[in-house]
Amino acid sequence: MGITKNTVWESKNSDELKQGVYRVLHINVDRDAIILFELQERRISKPFILSFQRFSNMVKTRTVGRTRFVLPSYMLVDEGDIDPLSKRKRDENYQMILPLISDTTFLFEYAQSKRSAVLVKYASDKGVNSLHLRMLLVLYWRYGQNIYSLLPAYSKSGAPGKERKTTALPLGSKKKNRVLPMQRASTFLMKDTDKKNIVKSLRKYYLKVNGYSLTETYKKYTSDFFRDETDRARLANEAPHIPSLRQFQYWSKKLITTGTRIRSKSTVSNFLQNQRARTGSAANTGTLPGDVFEIDATVADVHLVSALNKTSVIGRPTIYTVVDRATRMITGVHVSLYHASWRAARQALANCFMPKKNFCKLFGINISERLWPCSHVPVKLICDNGEMIGLQPQDKVTPMTALEIAPVYRADRKSVVERRFGILNQKAIHPLLGSTRGGKIIKGEPLPASRACLTLQEVTRTIILAILEHNQSIFKELAYINPLLIEHDLVMSPLNSWKISLKKSRFSAHTINEDEVISRLLPPEQVSITPGGLQYGNLYYECDDDLASAARVFGQSRCDARIDDNCVDHIYVRLDKNKSFSKHRLLEKRNIFKGMPHLESDVLADWIDLQYEKSPVTPVTHLVNDYAEKLNETGLQRLSSLREHNRSRTKNISDNKKEELRRNTDALEPETQRVHLTTVENISLLPGPKEKEQWLARQKSHKDAQEDKK
Repeated sequence: MGITKNTVWESKNSDELKQGVYRVLHINVDRDAIILFELQERRISKPFILSFQRFSNMVKTRTVGRTRFVLPSYMLVDEGDIDPLSKRKRDENYQMILPLISDTTFLFEYAQSKRSAVLVKYASDKGVNSLHLRMLLVLYWRYGQNIYSLLPAYSKSGAPGKERKTTALPLGSKKKNRVLPMQRASTFLMKDTDKKNIVKSLRKYYLKVNGYSLTETYKKYTSDFFRDETDRARLANEAPHIPSLRQFQYWSKKLITTGTRIRSKSTVSNFLQNQRARTGSAANTGTLPGDVFEIDATVADVHLVSALNKTSVIGRPTIYTVVDRATRMITGVHVSLYHASWRAARQALANCFMPKKNFCKLFGINISERLWPCSHVPVKLICDNGEMIGLQPQDKVTPMTALEIAPVYRADRKSVVERRFGILNQKAIHPLLGSTRGGKIIKGEPLPASRACLTLQEVTRTIILAILEHNQSIFKELAYINPLLIEHDLVMSPLNSWKISLKKSRFSAHTINEDEVISRLLPPEQVSITPGGLQYGNLYYECDDDLASAARVFGQSRCDARIDDNCVDHIYVRLDKNKSFSKHRLLEKRNIFKGMPHLESDVLADWIDLQYEKSPVTPVTHLVNDYAEKLNETGLQRLSSLREHNRSRTKNISDNKKEELRRNTDALEPETQRVHLTTVENISLLPGPKEKEQWLARQKSHKDAQEDKK
């Protein structure tokens, strides 16, 4: 380590150099001399000469080591920030000592003599005190031997940061009246006991969750410690001699640090979520696309209606989104009326891991895979207990990716997906009819639920379009995360960041088979094989005719299925346990649900149940039952009189029927005559029973003739 001019060294355990910090002022190897200056605050010390060879040996033996001397803050300023008065004072002092510090001979003479004759003569010539010159030289040598070391320390004037001792006279300006010539209360002199009492009051009333305000705490403080004085002043009709509110506020800020005040008035969870410092970042250049996906749910700010019955308001849907932390790309979404649960979360994950082209087509949006190229499984998935509570989600997801559950009330652990909710609500949801606009209620406006008119399918389509727009929007933080965007001069969008990272293999996610996603993540259900097809609730899906026929002959059977809550148009069914799930489409007899989510089939089922409950019998049912009872009574009376003729009554039933018909016919049409229809050329008469017998006879004779020939 080289010994150079102006370097600072620290002596630790040397016999030749006492313990302290020293600055090298000059080195003369020919004279084997080094001039050192001890850096001590508040002391006018002198430089001294030491053997350069001995100092080098001390450095080699490490009894003297290199160290750092921190300059005062008022010297660490830009030239343009120095006020003219300080600059003029500095330049005058520098010009005054410039002839001395430029003369090496003076430095050796000053270091060797106790009283420098050169300094005394120079001070006499300049007409200044020699002690003033010594102080300027000490400042110059102590603070780095440059012109800035002579800056006046005005910032230290008034002993900043140090508590002043109170005297008989109060500090600060006196209280002044505006207009009235009245006697103001005298200023209270704060003592140590008063300051301790202020701290006690702050801890008792102010420094706690849901504590009093500072003004109310001041009232409690005066009531606890100055009750006698306030009572005396009230009786004397004068102002009490107590600390003022401004004094209380001043000392509360001075005695209690800002950090203590913030932490004491907030719970731990609220502090960590809303008040702690945010010096970190969710992603940086070391975070690759696919490293971390974040999943979370929120209730959308819009009320919906049923697609089958627009008069029925069905509430607000839940939006699940999956976001890549490194690119801000929304990789999966699911909108349903389920609350935050594993049922809805598994649908969002299935959407995340599968291609999006067919998903968008369900909602009438035609895209190519390049517009939403996300069908990947991340290295790690961050979620919370809302959707991943229990062992089942962990068993389903853990084989695919690592699962990390964020602590309770720590939304900052998945801040990227939380911010996406705000973007989607502002851009897509709040402009819609029936929107709550984030809870902003304007007096006089109708309730949001009364303006609900949109269906789940329509809102989902709006959210998908907003996601496509979001993925192509500009986010400047991506420029600091993904250097490939700058290297290839690409727009700072999530889509470009995702695609260029995938192209350059700066990507850590992986893909899995679609059958694996269907079997593991889509909600599992049981369907029945019936004569009318595969039945799931009140829905029927296509199946092989042989299976439907077997169900009609041998009875129904059940099999495993996977349901896509987004649309009822198809389900996935495993007819054979040794085969994968196959896709089956909705039958035409249930086309009323075509293109709708499974929610609508439940809506119709509830409506049917409600109709049965409202009308268990028809208005005519009671009339029918009453008439049947009266008819049975009349019949019983009639049977009692005809019981003797039972055997004769049951004979010749056919003849009796014909006779009854003849009487009824003659009674209705006494003069009606039979009309014989004539054959017309353009009318073909169908064959009757006789023609059928003749045709069968001809077929039999033809068959017999063929057998005879054989």
